[in-house]
Amino acid sequence: MNTTPTQRSAGFTLLELLVVIFIIAILLVFLIPSAQRGREAARRMQCQNNIKMIGLAFYNYHETYESLPTAMLSDRRLSGIVALLPQLEQVTLHEEIHRLAEDTVVGNLPPAWDKSFAPWQTELDVLDCPSAPNFTKVNFGWTNYAFSIGDIASNIHQLEVARGAFAPGLYTRFKEITDGTSNTIAMTEIGTIHRRALTGKYAIGQPKQFLKHPDRVWKLTDVTTNRDCWTPYRSDVELHAQGRGYSWADGGAGPGLINTILPPNAPSLAVGGEVAVDGFYSVGGYHARGGAQVLLVDGAVRYISQEIDTGDLKQSPPQEKDYAESSFPSPFGVWGALGSRAGGDDTDDD
Repeated sequence: MNTTPTQRSAGFTLLELLVVIFIIAILLVFLIPSAQRGREAARRMQCQNNIKMIGLAFYNYHETYESLPTAMLSDRRLSGIVALLPQLEQVTLHEEIHRLAEDTVVGNLPPAWDKSFAPWQTELDVLDCPSAPNFTKVNFGWTNYAFSIGDIASNIHQLEVARGAFAPGLYTRFKEITDGTSNTIAMTEIGTIHRRALTGKYAIGQPKQFLKHPDRVWKLTDVTTNRDCWTPYRSDVELHAQGRGYSWADGGAGPGLINTILPPNAPSLAVGGEVAVDGFYSVGGYHARGGAQVLLVDGAVRYISQEIDTGDLKQSPPQEKDYAESSFPSPFGVWGALGSRAGGDDTDDD
């Protein structure tokens, strides 16, 4: 009598194979989001390191020239980043700019909109936040960081109405920031172009009436709840072709300035024009937490939620007459207060 046990056939049965596939699928459900969060955390950290480097550059610039650089220089619309290049360890680029321009005076350099000037096309890693989606760059080197002009929306390219740490033609000294360098925003993240997303694009040619009614800017989108950095503008809204941050050399409001009126990831709009005109230019960041990183004048970096207190957005932004004789607290809550350098505001967001 044969008592040898029957040998089991090699390999998996169909049922066993399905069980293995099911287990792998379950593991992927948990592992993929975790890996994505890890990658975004690394990208966000790189964005933070970049803006910290800009903060150090501001400090070194102030040590040398006893003031911060202006946000926009001369009628050639040159950004303060151009003046800051040596402090950003871009000495070679700085020298090349002046060599090609055959002029050592920054105000005499080719205008920011000159597409034929090769240095303006240079892409700088320190100005690139990897959390922002990649896009096709056209003619210029882009930036994910912009100067804060505070809580004004009108005459924003004129020195007389300067409210923030920066403004076109303004050279601020640390001692003039009476709200405190730890309570005043210097620079923030901005989104670069991604389809029609609020964070990377901005509306152009909008009516002047918007300037007195910040709360109405939300009408540029059909989304009424759960807005985020990917929320699109309405399909009938005309947008700037290249969007926010399309040129680090350009100090105009569209590519290079922000105001602290609407919260992070809100719409941006230009009134009656496209680039260097009045309007609302919002902070933006492509981060999962729903907000953006800001650099304070003292060099610290804070993450600001898009839910930050913005006070009363039904009020008009401050005008020069409002604060010509004394400090004038921002009507736009903690967010507006962080943008003002000398408003006597409370920046406690508890």
